[in-house]
Amino acid sequence: MDIELADLLASLRSEIGKARLDADGQDVRFGIKSIDLELQVAVEKSADAKAGVRFWVVSLGGGGSVTSARTHTIKLSLDARTSAGDPVLTGDDVSDLFATD
Repeated sequence: MDIELADLLASLRSEIGKARLDADGQDVRFGIKSIDLELQVAVEKSADAKAGVRFWVVSLGGGGSVTSARTHTIKLSLDARTSAGDPVLTGDDVSDLFATD
């Protein structure tokens, strides 16, 4: 099963949001500095001018095979930020845990 790159990134965003909610009230929390992904993608250009170019993340499971001539490896480094531009923490703000008096 191939997944659109946009769907993969939306799912990743959703999972990070869930991790933030799950970490609320926990003693140990993690900040996300970057998210590095390496993906095998297939590029498809539609004949329909409105569709443009689409990227599909290729699933190599299930016994199927994909030739390297049809796929490309891409590396994405994502800087996780909130909508306000702040670094993402999985839980509420942890700065108080590391404050020195």
